[in-house]
Amino acid sequence: MTSTSSISPLFTNPSDFKKGEIKTLANLRAHLKVAARVEMCTIPLYLYSAYSIKTKGYSQWSPGIGAFRTILGIAIEEMLHLCLARNLLIAVGGDITFCAADFIPEYPGVLPHHQGRLELHLERLSKDLVEKTFMPLELPEPRLMVSGEEEEHVEDYGTLGEFYRRIKEGFKLLDKKKEIDWSKCRKEFQYHRAYWNQNGGGTTLLVTDLDSALKALDTIIDQGEGADPEKGTVPRNPANPQPGLEEYTHFEKFKRIAAYIEGIGVVDGTREQKVKGGPEVPIVNIDSTLAVAVLARDPHVGDKYVQDSVRLRALMTLFNAAFTYTLALLDELYSRKVDDLRTDFTSRRYHLERTFIASMQGVLYPIADLLTRTPTGRTRMINGKEEPEYAGPAFEYYQYGVGIYGGTAMHAELVDLCRQAMTYFPQLGGEDGVQRQIGLLPELTPVGAAVLV
Repeated sequence: MTSTSSISPLFTNPSDFKKGEIKTLANLRAHLKVAARVEMCTIPLYLYSAYSIKTKGYSQWSPGIGAFRTILGIAIEEMLHLCLARNLLIAVGGDITFCAADFIPEYPGVLPHHQGRLELHLERLSKDLVEKTFMPLELPEPRLMVSGEEEEHVEDYGTLGEFYRRIKEGFKLLDKKKEIDWSKCRKEFQYHRAYWNQNGGGTTLLVTDLDSALKALDTIIDQGEGADPEKGTVPRNPANPQPGLEEYTHFEKFKRIAAYIEGIGVVDGTREQKVKGGPEVPIVNIDSTLAVAVLARDPHVGDKYVQDSVRLRALMTLFNAAFTYTLALLDELYSRKVDDLRTDFTSRRYHLERTFIASMQGVLYPIADLLTRTPTGRTRMINGKEEPEYAGPAFEYYQYGVGIYGGTAMHAELVDLCRQAMTYFPQLGGEDGVQRQIGLLPELTPVGAAVLV
């Protein structure tokens, strides 16, 4: 187990990052790069906990949408925030690459720009995880400054909301000084289609002026921390609020999960029960191994138990490769103009948008689900009882084109990795299985190559 003192920050700041009032375009771009990295750090974190829930289909019987759908909806909103951060960055003359070893976080790690040490781990869903990690991460209350304390001398921002509000002020100041040339916002390269979230809200936005930039930032702030800490709800679409169309903030959603308001269900589909005469705690809750699998904490494909198992190594490698490929899909999407209609009436950009969604749903999720049902051969103590441990998706960067795959196209390598994993997991096949879905993915431009067409 990694000692607390040896856990490093999940990322380092860009060289031109300076905390405090944002007075230059360079510092604004640096803040937006950090914003994208922060959003990226939350996505594997939330997905891993959601994947640990065994009773994923239970929510249809629950009065609420259930813990699984709630967390999945939050993760999708974080993906939206990630793309909005990149749109904002593109609009002010910058950009960032998602599919890069130094962009994809490696867990465990300490989240930068958060007052108080906050360690992020990939681990199974539990009340402890929600209350000690997820809720502090989405904390709505502003940081209380010590009397006489100068903000420039504070190492970290108090909350993510404070961090984003500083970016808002930077946009306002630089727009007032006429230092942002909105005629060069490159809206044709921004992401603004192919967003669907039945368990959440928000929408993609093109950033073309100060008003749209502020709306994009308000979407991130409102959904995550909430504009009004006392209210706990925000418009489902913060950029275009409508009366009666609201949802809980991320903080409030996690609070409801920790309070057992959002159901978790049990394996046989029966409804939750509560101990007669006891506290109002469901017999089966988010700490129960009946409903939540005992997954490995902070898994890595290089871990000894993985390397000792050829079948587990093959499946974890496949997930990492598919995860990296999905991010590469997004990068190429950002390099293509929206109006790239060809003479045969096909659009590479439109195809990439659709296959990105298909990759998330038809490739990554099925592999992750299979991992969570694959024993590691180890045990863990949960609630005072020794339980068998299962694997989980590592969300690690996979380096294409090395070793025996030197000179091999990315898609061909991914197809071969799936073929190898199918030796041990034939369920990856089938008429609409992972193997077929991978085969339908488009070939990509090599990572790092410029397209911009």
